[in-house]
Amino acid sequence: MSVNVAATESIDVVIVDDEKFVRGALRTYLSQATDVAVVAEGENGEEAVRLAHEHQPDVMLIDIQMPVMDGIAAIRRIVAELPEIRILVVTGHISDIYLKAALIAGASGYVVKDAEPDRIVAAVREVHAGDCPIDPGVTHLLVADVRKSLPGKRKQSQIELSEREGAVLKLLCDGRSNVEIAAELHLSESTVKYHLVRLGRKFATRDRLQLVITALRTGVVA
Repeated sequence: MSVNVAATESIDVVIVDDEKFVRGALRTYLSQATDVAVVAEGENGEEAVRLAHEHQPDVMLIDIQMPVMDGIAAIRRIVAELPEIRILVVTGHISDIYLKAALIAGASGYVVKDAEPDRIVAAVREVHAGDCPIDPGVTHLLVADVRKSLPGKRKQSQIELSEREGAVLKLLCDGRSNVEIAAELHLSESTVKYHLVRLGRKFATRDRLQLVITALRTGVVA
């Protein structure tokens, strides 16, 4: 008897959005991926918390502005009560205020609803793998906010980077995805990932978001 290995290793996902057609669209996108399974859906933050406890999924897709309990409050509770669940914010709000609030609450990633279906599926996989995907459309908001908080003169970092590592890091800080970095530098995606892992170790950061912030604060990237 054959065993469906993909089914046993699927990423269990819960979708929470107050708009039915958005939930349907996200479910359709994710159903195209053989390694992702949508196990439940909800329409407000209160349901998000309940579904998190009932299903304990690997990843939850949560909107920000919802009735009964908003997404930020729901994320805060879920992260506090079930920290092993990874949260991907999927919202129509491109705002540095929402972005920072979501990340502070404990979200693992942030993408906009009008992102390409493949990008949303990829973000689910990245979040599950422990990465922190931030939609390029909002990355510049975070970078701008960090830059505003920096002093006029910064002590130059002593971290030494190769020319290739510097190029990868600069594009990362510009909000480029791995695919875009690979195309720009004529590299394979696996090579880009290799450089990002090395950069993470050099800067002692756990994900690409921290890497961007640290690179800006230390002056490695202007």
